[in-house]
Amino acid sequence: MRVVLLLIAAGAVLRVLAMRWPVMHEEAMACTGFAARSWQTVFSDLGHPSNNVFHTVLMRLSMQVFGTHLWSIRLPALVAGILVMPLFYVFVRSMFNRYIALIALGLVAGSGCLVEYSAIGQGYSLSWLGYLSALLLGRHLARTNNLVSAVLLGLASALAMWSVPTALFPVIAVYLWVFVQLSVKYRGSLNRRLMMLFFSAVLAFGAALLLYMPAISRHGLLTLFHPLVEGEHSWSGFLNTHQDRAFDLWAWINDTAATWLSFLGFVGLLFALYISSKFRVLAVTLVAGAIPFVTLLFRVGDPWEWAYVLFVLHLSSGIALFYLLKLVQEHLLPGLAKRLRTVIAAVVMFALFGTLGMRSIADRIERFPEAAYATAWFGGILKPGDSVLVEYPWEAPLAFHMRAARMDTGPLSAEPGQVTGVYVLVGPADGQTLPGVIAHFPDTHLEPADLKKVQDWRRLEIYVRR
Repeated sequence: MRVVLLLIAAGAVLRVLAMRWPVMHEEAMACTGFAARSWQTVFSDLGHPSNNVFHTVLMRLSMQVFGTHLWSIRLPALVAGILVMPLFYVFVRSMFNRYIALIALGLVAGSGCLVEYSAIGQGYSLSWLGYLSALLLGRHLARTNNLVSAVLLGLASALAMWSVPTALFPVIAVYLWVFVQLSVKYRGSLNRRLMMLFFSAVLAFGAALLLYMPAISRHGLLTLFHPLVEGEHSWSGFLNTHQDRAFDLWAWINDTAATWLSFLGFVGLLFALYISSKFRVLAVTLVAGAIPFVTLLFRVGDPWEWAYVLFVLHLSSGIALFYLLKLVQEHLLPGLAKRLRTVIAAVVMFALFGTLGMRSIADRIERFPEAAYATAWFGGILKPGDSVLVEYPWEAPLAFHMRAARMDTGPLSAEPGQVTGVYVLVGPADGQTLPGVIAHFPDTHLEPADLKKVQDWRRLEIYVRR
């Protein structure tokens, strides 16, 4: 148990350290575009994918308690990202044994992708928490046919889907997994148990629809999976892009490790599928819960939407390593005790994946540290009535940092005789030019010759009206 607590604590440290990295656009947008506005906006506006409603609710509450800070908007995701580790360990131990659970925990604690999205103000870690809770509750329901377990399974599944709409896929996988377990293990009481499972599923999807009803009534049901800013989706577009998006997922996962580790992980997955019928059912239902609905929705989505599959992939690696170490003991090192070899494997896996992950994830997501520099530069300069002209993708990060610094800009138009300062932010690294930015603000009647450059960072420039 001490090693388990040590790995969880070490994984928590990695996630806390990852919180120090600069803000990214999606979490800044979630803060300034939704959490900082009205409750009605939070619950009903799904025009942008950054509004993962349950997470935005928790972000708003965190901001009201602690104020607007980078750490406070990331706090709900961090807490969920830490809690998934003990939940994962308990589930794997109940399904297999404590040795496989410990090795798999070492992998999850150091997993770069899981560390990364446990320290970003989005709802993905909350959806993992709901998914793993549903797996534990589903296992308990399959064994006991308990009404409380059925209700809790439905609520955990609903909250997972309310955190991220595409959590629909793992939730369906959980119910398929429980269905298979019931069908295999029970005969005389099968109908009664299936009725309880059906009740739980109706509760889960009914509660999710109820929670999303303000947004559905405003935008329609499909907006849950196709936010308005993403434009139209079609079957032909899906056929033309799904292979590229699948490769993006592979590249996203592989970026946090190494190609040779990914290859070994694939070998471990094949071995786990061969050696363990329990894992085979879990993996098959995970696939069955995703592929049909991805096809029906014409949407593969972003790689991080699929981060939940890493729990199953790390489990397969834990199974493979357990049997590999058993083979080593039997044929090479007979004196190597099961507990000792398991602890060594878990710690080595954590150190390996944690080192590779923390080295690679710091710079792979586009972040906006210059937005913080610009806000600090504006301190003491901006006056009531001054205006800052800025375009995507800099508008949300700048707005977040200005809100955190309790700064604001006044209206662009000024009273007669009032001198109004105009500042223009240009991001050359994002393909922006000064004429291009001011062209999006025609009411200003600005010309490039009216402006002079006063700041020039690596990715951001500031111009001021002469």
